[in-house]
Amino acid sequence: MAKKKRRYKKRKTASKLDIAVVILIVVSILLAVLIYTKSGMVGQKLNEIFGGMFGIIQYVLPIGIFVIAIKIASNGNEDLNPKLIQYAVFLFSLCVLFSLFQIAAGEIRTNGELSEIVSEAYSIGTQSKGGGAIRSCCCCATK
Repeated sequence: MAKKKRRYKKRKTASKLDIAVVILIVVSILLAVLIYTKSGMVGQKLNEIFGGMFGIIQYVLPIGIFVIAIKIASNGNEDLNPKLIQYAVFLFSLCVLFSLFQIAAGEIRTNGELSEIVSEAYSIGTQSKGGGAIRSCCCCATK
């Protein structure tokens, strides 16, 4: 009697998911080392860029990516894109919250040219304060 060939479709999808999880973990550890220690030229430049864009939220970025990777690894069948979109919305909300605190404190002005406001928010963000240039760009454009 001939044996039926087995197909291993689950292994292929599991290996793609495993690769995505490993890449997310490596990226989060690399970002954590570069951002928290500010080591080398790459770390200093990354700290300046992420600080200017996200402000103090740059320190939450590697932790969130690591948590997403662990969540996907533990639940195996979840898709990667919805989790990353939820995390991006969460980061944007935090940026807005911290920038509103800066506006209330008077550190960022809300009148004037958009480019001046964004560059001012970027320079404050490089000092690891507030929400960075992303929030300023979105909130001042709606005004």
